[in-house]
Amino acid sequence: MSYDELADLYALQYEDYSGDLDFYARLASRHGGPVLELGAGQGRVAAHLARRGTEVWALEPSAAMRRRGEASTRGLPVRWIAGDMRDFELNRHFPLVIAPFNALMHLYTLTDQNATLERVASHLNTGGVFAFDLYNPLQIKADGALRLEGRYGRIEVYYRQEHHPASQRLTTYYVIDEAGPDGVLKRRHNRLDQRYFTRYEIERWLAGAGLVGRVAGGFQGQPFSEKSPLMAWTARRVS
Repeated sequence: MSYDELADLYALQYEDYSGDLDFYARLASRHGGPVLELGAGQGRVAAHLARRGTEVWALEPSAAMRRRGEASTRGLPVRWIAGDMRDFELNRHFPLVIAPFNALMHLYTLTDQNATLERVASHLNTGGVFAFDLYNPLQIKADGALRLEGRYGRIEVYYRQEHHPASQRLTTYYVIDEAGPDGVLKRRHNRLDQRYFTRYEIERWLAGAGLVGRVAGGFQGQPFSEKSPLMAWTARRVS
């Protein structure tokens, strides 16, 4: 799917999200740069790493997201690249590749997933690390009810989610209401499709690409359990 139509909504929702920043900053400090970020979005993580002196190569397929990202990282050591995580070649290796904030949940098929991991492995140094975070599917509670997501000035965002266990899909429908200065209400609709992964599915996927993975249940290294809000993965290329 393309984020071009979701760029404005994404900026409203996640511009100030910071829960994952220390996790990726610690990894960048430990492994050095440059860091390759897949699905770099509007530069939230890239900017955080770059402000701390780490060079970032930011791969993002959406032109609208890249424009925002380029603006937010202007003057910082961030190199923006128009590209798809399933099919890219940068002709260099990295000590750290990251895919923050559920970026891998846009890999809907086995072909997409295998292609992406092959690209990751081919761009990692031997001993390099691939780090990413994903929903814990055991915590999905999608009942189809319409709920208020947030109020942003004149804008109100509502959403409802549908869970499709047989296909491991989560579909989110957004309703965006914006009141103009004249009081006239304008309504927009957006849809977000995501494919979730189970723990052992990911372990087998990583192992098949020559990566040894480790999962935590949070960004501070908490043990993973059915109650963990997310899966924070680090996977090392061993050969």
